Order: sequence, then structure tokens, then C-alpha cells
Amino acid sequence: MPSEISYIKGYPEKLFIYRLPASPFWWVRYYIAGKTVRRSTKHEGKQQAIAFAKDFYSQLIIEYKGASSAKSTSNFEVVAKEMLLAEEAKLARGELSEITYKNTKYRFDKFILPFFRKKDVKSVDYYELEKFLNSVSDKSLTPSTLSAYLGLIRKVFSYALRRKIISQIPEFPTVKVKAVPRGWFTPNEYLKVQRAARKFAGVKIDVRKWKDGNGETQTQYIRSDSKPSKKKGDLMRCVEMTEDLRKLIVFMSHSYIRPSDIRLLKHSHVDVVTGDYKYLRLRLPPTKGHGDPITTMPTAVRVYLELKQFHDDKSKGSGNNGKVMADDYVFLPQYRKREYALKQLQRQWEILMADTGLGEGASGEERTLYSLRHTAIMYRLMFGDGINTLALARNARTSVEMIDRFYAKPLSGEMNIDMLQSKRRPRKIFDGDPASAMLKSS
Repeated sequence: MPSEISYIKGYPEKLFIYRLPASPFWWVRYYIAGKTVRRSTKHEGKQQAIAFAKDFYSQLIIEYKGASSAKSTSNFEVVAKEMLLAEEAKLARGELSEITYKNTKYRFDKFILPFFRKKDVKSVDYYELEKFLNSVSDKSLTPSTLSAYLGLIRKVFSYALRRKIISQIPEFPTVKVKAVPRGWFTPNEYLKVQRAARKFAGVKIDVRKWKDGNGETQTQYIRSDSKPSKKKGDLMRCVEMTEDLRKLIVFMSHSYIRPSDIRLLKHSHVDVVTGDYKYLRLRLPPTKGHGDPITTMPTAVRVYLELKQFHDDKSKGSGNNGKVMADDYVFLPQYRKREYALKQLQRQWEILMADTGLGEGASGEERTLYSLRHTAIMYRLMFGDGINTLALARNARTSVEMIDRFYAKPLSGEMNIDMLQSKRRPRKIFDGDPASAMLKSS
């Protein structure tokens, strides 16, 4: 039992300091959220103990409000996690790709939730959003990535609005994103990449790393059967250059598809169409909100059939009498883990770019496997006769705006000089044409 109790003027009676016979110090006690919290003030003087009790009270209230907010339906973390559950359901329904979902979750865990976790969505305003933007602006993130982070936060508020947790979405700060042209290959560069792929097909390449005199990490790509005296540093991996990559270069640059489509492409998705026009009909699963079949250029038909025959012969040569099945993957079918299959193609591509020196475009843009898709679209814009941009966009599973902002950005007037200098033929008007009678009467 306390030997002395003292209440604090201006504070609730549930807060008081007291002394115990067994201790020289004053203690503080407060009853909150159904439990009693006690703490030694470590002070023998009463005024010092009262000052401690006031700070103790303030800290308890802050912690209690934070805990209450974290359990509230309008707590940012609660709303964000419910929104992510909705995104996970979209993934299960096939409305969202796995990589998009993983990127979304990663960005929430990395920066968004650590900043907004204890905040209430009702209290987040422009100033709070600007503080978040400022806090991540020094993380070496590109403007497009910063814009993507703000887009995910806006998604949380849109979800809260639909749930009627908030009545309006706050104003968001903007990040100026410069449209960077996609990397692509001129016809001469494209031939150079093709020749390199032909040269390396079937060859094993060692990837080796070492530090130069300045402490910078350098990479050596060298044939595995080269003399040991020519090899530098430590072996990181051995990459087998495949016929699949050689065919992939031609296939992608004549079919508009994305590398992520290559990862999923099975023979069951491919129809060979012959007649007045020769092309492949690629009935791929929907990507980025587009599900229409893709039609290819005629060259893609030849390359596809050659690759199919190549894997058929390879299967027989290994003692397997079976043929390529409809459920087999078109590229690197031996890898059932398709993320790994795509990684293998990307590693082979890096070796080609190092060998040809074409890893960067004239404007410094990076050239990846994606550049083959960009090349396919650019060639249609450059060499197509009266190409319809809407038809091209739909066939490439993108939008006219995306083609204009990114793909067609490098397109100059000189590239289409024949179209710009073309003339319409005078239209012949027949006497029986209603338009003829209108012209004669005028």
C-alpha cells in the first residue's frame, strides 16, 4: 500500500504519483485502455516526480492513439493491405501478371508502408504526400519510378474512396517524367546482331569478373575453350549460347511480342496461316489489359517452323522418339521454370551486346531483348505502306499514345520522305456518281 498519494492538478484523477515504504522514489500510475500502467520516476523530490508524471502521461496518450489508429479501418496500413488482397485476387483471376503484383508489393514494403503505416487516410493531405516524395527523392530513383510510387499511393486512396472510408482523394504532387525513346536497331545494326548470334550459336562463354587498377569491377566474356592464360579474374558463370536466341532475334523483330510473352509462348498458342497472306496468329494470354491475337510478318512463320523442327530433331537425337507437343514451350522448352528460361536468354543477349558494342543506342538508351519488339514496331512505321497506327497499336497490344510517346519518338521526317512527298491521284468522277451531279450543278 502507498504511504503517500498526490494527484496532479489539471490532469485526470486516474493519473497520480505515490510513495511506497520500500522505495525512496516517487512512483507514477495511470489507468488506460483497461489496464494499469506503473513506472518509477527515479526522483525523490515531489516537483521532479510531477514533471516526470506529466511526460509519462503524454507519452502514454501518444502511444495509445497510435495503437488505436493502427486498428482503425481508416488506418493507411489497414486500407493498403486490403487493397493488396484485392490485387492478389486479380492475380488469381488472371487479370494481373505475377511480376506486376510482386513489384507492387515490393514497393509498398520498401518505402510506402514505412512512411504511412501509422497515418490515417483521412488526415493525409498534399503536404504529407509531398513529404513522402521528398523522403524518397534521394534514393536514386528515376522520375518514372517516383511517379509509379505516387500512383500506388493514389490506388490506396481510390480503394478507400470506393469503400466510402474517405469522401475525396487529396491533391497529389506531380513528378515530371520525360518520355525516353525506346532502344531499337537500325537495319545495319540488326544485321550485325544477327551475324553475332549465328557466330556464337552452340558456343559456351565464360563470364568472368575482376577489379582493375582503379578498383572498378570489369567483366570479361570469353569462350570456355580459350587458353587459361587469356582468362581474367574469377569465373561467375558459364553461358551456353543457343540456337533459340538466334531464332528469337528474328522472331521478335517480326512479331511485336514482349519478352514476357516469349516466356509463356507455347505451340498451342500458335496458328500458322497461309493463303493470300502468310503469318502466325499468336493467341497469347492477356497482357497489360490487351487480349487480342497478334499477327506476325511472314518471316516469323519461317523462323517458327525452323525452330520447331530444330527441337523435334534434338528430341529424336537424344533418344526420345516423341515429337514437339502442343503444350511444349516454343523457346528453351527444356526449362520448366519459365523465369529461369527468360533469364538464360537475357544472359545470352548481354554477351551479344558486349561482342557487338550495341548495348546502348545513339541517345544512351539501353538495348535489351525488349529492343527487338521496338525494332519491329519502328520498321512498320518506317517501311509500312500507309500503315494504320491504330491497327499497329492493337496488334502490338499497346496504345496509339504509347507508340507516339515512346516507339515513334525517334521517327524523323527523313525516314518517311517518300510518304511526305507523295501526291494523291486526281479522283475520277463518273457521270452516274451523285458527287458528279453536285459538281456540275455548282
